Amino acid sequence: MENDQPVLITGASSGIGYHLAGYLAERGHTVYATARKEADFAGLAKIQNVVPIQLDVRNPDQVQVALRLVEQAGKGLYGLVNNAGIGELGPFYNWSDEDLFKIFDVNVFGVHRMTNAFVGMLVRSGGRIVNIGSQGGMITMKYYGPYTMTKHALEAYTVALDQELEPYGVRVSIVQPGGIVSNIGENSFPGTLAHFQNAIEPFKTESDQVLEALTQQEEEEEVREDEPESATNRKPSSPLIVSEAVHDALFSPEPKLRYLVGTKWEGDRVIHALIDKLLDENDNPMHNYSRQELIAYLDQHITDRKTQK
Repeated sequence: MENDQPVLITGASSGIGYHLAGYLAERGHTVYATARKEADFAGLAKIQNVVPIQLDVRNPDQVQVALRLVEQAGKGLYGLVNNAGIGELGPFYNWSDEDLFKIFDVNVFGVHRMTNAFVGMLVRSGGRIVNIGSQGGMITMKYYGPYTMTKHALEAYTVALDQELEPYGVRVSIVQPGGIVSNIGENSFPGTLAHFQNAIEPFKTESDQVLEALTQQEEEEEVREDEPESATNRKPSSPLIVSEAVHDALFSPEPKLRYLVGTKWEGDRVIHALIDKLLDENDNPMHNYSRQELIAYLDQHITDRKTQK
């Protein structure tokens, strides 16, 4: 049993947030678990050491109420886990300004609201902030643009925030899951369908084909365990791997800035995308480093990281 270091988790009604609440509570930490709907409180309240709080991260008034509740509890706050998020897919030409603002309001602005509200408490405790990002913060593809835009923004936010808060004793990390067993896909499915259903010419034919594939996939949703993982045979991981990474980010003496979690196939996809970005940036008149020069830079970075540790 660990010493009680209170942690607040947003979006704890299901999936990653719910699992994490139980994981930390089992280890003796007071967990302030937020959910938008009162109907979700019953399940959270059954977990020892968990205190449910009604909170929609889009609502500044509710954020301030949550802050007062945590302050009045008198235990302080050691950790903030910004987990609340939504995910919908669809081509850009089918997203309105309002649609884009909605997803940014939760995935980006909500994180900013929560952090600004609780940063004073975290500085007093010398605590931690953990943002739940996505491997989509490093990669993207067609139809994933709006969602991965928010996760790319969260990457930049985390890096800059960590540099700003480290001098005040607060460290910031981002956990980057791949596919995780959760309700996010189910919850976002109606919105995803709507983004394809709204297509106009000349995009309607393509959108109708995607709609048919999505509907068929929803009906046939099963993992072929005897076949290797691929884009058409995804193998979601348990939320346990996310909880373990968040625990390390919260309580390790030397937390990592980034925690990439998921399957080997997913991780390879990220690494390959980052190499492609490196080669794209190198292909310009001011650089064009040779293969040997790039390898020398890589070796030097590896040496520097080992020295820093």
